[in-house]
Amino acid sequence: QDCVADVVTADNSGLLCVWRSGPKFKLVTQIPGFGVPCPSVQLWHGTVAAGYGDGQVRLYEASTGTLHVQISAHARAICALDLAPEVGKLLSAAEDTFVHIWKLSRSPESGHTEVEHCHGECVPDTQVCGARFCDPSGSSFAVTGYDLAEILRFSSV
Repeated sequence: QDCVADVVTADNSGLLCVWRSGPKFKLVTQIPGFGVPCPSVQLWHGTVAAGYGDGQVRLYEASTGTLHVQISAHARAICALDLAPEVGKLLSAAEDTFVHIWKLSRSPESGHTEVEHCHGECVPDTQVCGARFCDPSGSSFAVTGYDLAEILRFSSV
């Protein structure tokens, strides 16, 4: 992490607040909401990844709040984002039964965050409500659903 910011908060209006922690938290920037809840945020190398109730994933510059990437990732509300920070993988899971894996990288020319879709997985007959990588390399992830009494694990072969 580049120490510009190390905490991000979000609310039901989609407003994001980027903070630097310490003896007192210092507000670095505020990123206006779209009137859509933002139930999950992650911070990766100065980039804020935010998952919204309308299925959008947006990537912002943490220090300025500048929008770099907007992805129409899901057809329903995103319920979870997770990061495998060592490899720059972002997981998004939503109520549309899908989990997507995205590869984040920094463009050497512009310094902006770039995104590549790596994998999509449908979890049939399940309204997904949570997902997380199982290891720091992002080679496996776990998913659960509202009416599911178990945790499903997926891994690369």
